[in-house]
Amino acid sequence: MSVAGKISAAPTRLTARFRAFRCDRRGVAAVEFALVLPLMLIMYLGMAVTTIGISIDRKLTIASRALADLTAQRSRISDSEKDNIFAAAAAVMAPYSPAAAELALFSVYIDSKGAARVCWSDANKAGIAPAAGSAYTFPASAADLASNVSSSVIVGQVTYPYSTGLAGVFEMLGLFGNVFDNGVLRMTETTYMRPRSVAQVARDGQSTCKVS
Repeated sequence: MSVAGKISAAPTRLTARFRAFRCDRRGVAAVEFALVLPLMLIMYLGMAVTTIGISIDRKLTIASRALADLTAQRSRISDSEKDNIFAAAAAVMAPYSPAAAELALFSVYIDSKGAARVCWSDANKAGIAPAAGSAYTFPASAADLASNVSSSVIVGQVTYPYSTGLAGVFEMLGLFGNVFDNGVLRMTETTYMRPRSVAQVARDGQSTCKVS
């Protein structure tokens, strides 16, 4: 073939090769998998983090109920009973670290004018409870308790710092609404219960509000 013929045939060969390349499906699955893999990993890790968070939240609910319920059943709480109640509530958090659970237990009195204040309070080493005598505001979900004047309420509160090494990645991607603060999500559950057999559960070594 002459040089002129080769030159004129070049576009035809290029077109044929392009058509063959366009129709070639070999390796498409690998390319698609490579594109989808990062998204799949993010979804998997996100589901894992969410599942653990849901599990911890359920544990928090049970632990806070244990604090309030075990206390509301009694007429008076001694130091040893308080320690046993805290131990029982912390044990509920297993297999997550019980030592990391921040426990607070206190009694709130609502006077005849509807003002609520803390009568006595306890916390474990990791937790912080409101000071006795301080004002207390019930959340909207427990507004009915605040409306019942001249009564007392036992409050059990558990906070758990949920940490994950993936928090930085999620924050960078804008996932989970940036709920993690320095890799930690503080989760809290609070349970309110009225004393079962007395107007107010007394606490040894602490003052008790007068319930009329």
